[in-house]
Amino acid sequence: MDFWKAIFGLVRRGTVGPPLVLSALVVAVLVFFLMPTSYVSSASMVLATPVTGGTLPTESTRPLGLTNPLLQFSDGLRVTAGILILSLNTPEIAAELGVAEDGSTKITINDGRTNPNLLGISTNGPFVYVEVESTSAATARDVVAKAKERVRKELATRQDELRAPRSTFISVIDVVPSTTPEAKLSAKVTAAGGALFLVFVIGIAIAYGLIQVRGSGRPTDPADHPKRADGVWETETVNR
Repeated sequence: MDFWKAIFGLVRRGTVGPPLVLSALVVAVLVFFLMPTSYVSSASMVLATPVTGGTLPTESTRPLGLTNPLLQFSDGLRVTAGILILSLNTPEIAAELGVAEDGSTKITINDGRTNPNLLGISTNGPFVYVEVESTSAATARDVVAKAKERVRKELATRQDELRAPRSTFISVIDVVPSTTPEAKLSAKVTAAGGALFLVFVIGIAIAYGLIQVRGSGRPTDPADHPKRADGVWETETVNR
């Protein structure tokens, strides 16, 4: 209890509290403005089958009927989306897109589970979600565009390797086009708040420590020592 009274007393002191608060605010502002701003751009895509479905008719005189591609979502498409997501989440693909392993640009490719707008429906559809965070707005926009193109290229390559008929090729449809890069300030606010708290706590700790050191170095009062019968203080005897 005495400890907290001492802390509150230090905060109320004009020579400690106000200067410390001002210093903490200055450091927090510097951290906020010196920390680079991150920009986020994203895109959402979905896989779809052609209108004639995924089967090539064996008799040209009896062609298959046409179906709305948006009504043909199936487990097969979800599996294909999963294959694409796994194949694109490699260091080699990231480097190809311009994302260094320890660089300032980060890329996320998944089925939309990290996107609140797709979270409720990502398990029901073959979505491919791309999100890029970078300290450069232009870089974030460019990497998203490259990732979208790489998804389409990877899908076409795999279908070619499996010798699938061209008329049955799965296509990639943009659900949400590449968004304009938006500044992400949450990291800067968190860093500034942490700096504010850290400077204030360290300052209070230093002030408290100095007061304790000064207090322990004060000369003791002779009245605190017992007096012998001959009228001589024990401290005097020790000093002789």
